Amino acid sequence: MTTPVSINRLAEFDAGEAAADGVVYTGRLDPVFTIGPKVHGGSMQLMVAAAARQALSKLADPDEEIAVIAISSDYLAAPDPAAVQLHAWLIKTGRTVSVVRVDARQNDRLLVTSTVTLGRPDHGDARYRGEIAPLADLPVEAPDDYPDISSSPLSEVFNVSAAVDVVLDLERFPAIRGETGEPLVRGWVRPRSDVSVDVHALFPILVGDISPPVVMNLGFFGWSPTVQLTTYVNRVPAPGWLRFAATSQEVGQGMFAEDHIVVDSLGTTVAQSRQLALLPAAR
Repeated sequence: MTTPVSINRLAEFDAGEAAADGVVYTGRLDPVFTIGPKVHGGSMQLMVAAAARQALSKLADPDEEIAVIAISSDYLAAPDPAAVQLHAWLIKTGRTVSVVRVDARQNDRLLVTSTVTLGRPDHGDARYRGEIAPLADLPVEAPDDYPDISSSPLSEVFNVSAAVDVVLDLERFPAIRGETGEPLVRGWVRPRSDVSVDVHALFPILVGDISPPVVMNLGFFGWSPTVQLTTYVNRVPAPGWLRFAATSQEVGQGMFAEDHIVVDSLGTTVAQSRQLALLPAAR
């Protein structure tokens, strides 16, 4: 097992340089936050969300508590695990919601462009809570006899396991046995080290892209580049494991949409995401 790395690193920026229409932060994408040589999309989104929240506080100084409640990102090119400039500017400020645009660049090249919606976080009991079928029979905590992903063959490419514990429900992941099945992957996730209160609130964004590509269960292996990823953050998660299920309703000839749902230890839905991705080049 590698030495744990804190996901706080994704929200650590310089003081910010004023720009004509906003502020530019410089952060660093650690090699830990990669899948193989490619930066993990959910980690990139968490970094962008943290920059947007910091920019809103700096540029608008809101009186009330603000939280990231949605983020939509277009991945134009794959970032490298290196320094990244995050140019943030205000699109709208309001009493209910505010919107911040964030462009991520490396070497003056635009790689990821995102729109981040911020507002007051939801609170109190849900008015309605339906059963989440893919997670209905999944225990609140990962069973002790289920191996962490870091001890599986996926550890060779899943570098994010240095920052998060990920335990997969192997019964629903036939790809690990060289078999095929439905495009459904589910399991449990938690940070491997302590995180700040602010990053804890953003952690569901990273989890909204934590699953191995569900098309692995159909026999498609290799990099599945994300084209577009939208994540909704419903609540700040309760302490403990987060459970996730990733599914796909239809896999096309070249693209597929993958949906994540993330619940906390109380059974509350804390995040939902949908991404459009490309099938690996070869089967």
